[in-house]
Amino acid sequence: MHNPKISIIVPVYNVRGELDRCLRSLLCQTLRNIQIILVDDGSTDGSGELCDQFASSDPRVEVLHKSNGGLSSARNAGLHAAKGEWVLYVDSDDYIGLNSCELLLERGERLGAEIVVGDALREAADVKIKLGHESLEDGRVYSSRDYVIKTIRASEFYAPVWLNLYRRDFLLERGLFFVEGILHEDMEMQPRLFLSANRIAYADFAFYHYVDRSSSIMNAGKKDERLGAMRDIYAAWKKAFDCIDDKELRSVLNGHLCRCYLRSCLDLRCREGLGVDGITGTFLLLNSIGMRDRLKAALFRISPAFYFWIGEKG
Repeated sequence: MHNPKISIIVPVYNVRGELDRCLRSLLCQTLRNIQIILVDDGSTDGSGELCDQFASSDPRVEVLHKSNGGLSSARNAGLHAAKGEWVLYVDSDDYIGLNSCELLLERGERLGAEIVVGDALREAADVKIKLGHESLEDGRVYSSRDYVIKTIRASEFYAPVWLNLYRRDFLLERGLFFVEGILHEDMEMQPRLFLSANRIAYADFAFYHYVDRSSSIMNAGKKDERLGAMRDIYAAWKKAFDCIDDKELRSVLNGHLCRCYLRSCLDLRCREGLGVDGITGTFLLLNSIGMRDRLKAALFRISPAFYFWIGEKG
C-alpha cells in the first residue's frame, strides 16, 4: 500500500476465535486508503496462519511474524512498519465501527491535531458501558494542559491507547514507544503521550468496541507482576509530576496519581499501600481531587480495613 492515510496496528497473540470479527471491521472501513499491520507475536493457535490468509486476499494487509515479546513489543514493531500519516491501535479481540477511520481522519486533518480522542463502548455479556468525554466539546481542539485538567477533574482521563488516533510523525518525533516487558503499558504511556501533544481534538463518537473478556490480562490475576508494574509506574509518574512547574497542572496530575493509586491498592488487596517512595497517607489526603477522593484517602489513611470493606461493597 503506497501512501496510506492511516496505519492500523493490530497485535495478535492466540486470538483465532476473535480475530475474524476484528479484521472484518477493519477491511470494511468506509475509508479504503488504509494499511492494516497484523503483528503475529508468536501465536501458537493458528492465529498467524489466519493473518496470512487475510493478507493473501487484500493488499492492504501486511503481516509481521515475530517471536513472543508481549503487547508493547508487538505495538512497537507495528509502529516501525507504519507508512500512514496517522496511526490507530486496535486490539485483536476488539473491533471498530465501519466509518471510524473516515470520521477520525476528518477531525484530525481539519483541526490540525496531533491526537484525536474518541469514545468507546465496553461490551461485557449483554451490557454496554460507554467510555465517553462529557467534559469535552465535539470538534474542539485543546492544549495539552487544558485537556489533561478537564478530563482528570471529570474522571475521564482514560489510559487505553486504542481510544485515540495519532499523527505518526508526532509519535516518532517524541519517541512515544511502549515500554517493553511490563504490564499496564497503556498507563505507563498515558501521561507521556498527552503531555507531549500541543493540539488534541475530540470527536464525540463511540467508534471503538472494547470486548471485556474474562481471560484478559486485567482479569487474569498475576498479582505479583501487576503489583511490580504499578509500583514502578506510580514511582515514575511522581518523579515526572514533581518536575512540572505549572502548579495547577501538577496538582491535578497528582490528584490523578492518588485516584489510580488507591484504586490499585483496592484491586491488588494491598492494605499497607504499594510501597512507592513519597506516596504516603498524607500525600494522598493532601493531593486528592474533590470531596469524594479526599474521603477515600482519609479512610485509607485512618482504617485501610474499612476502606477495603467499603470498596468491596461497590
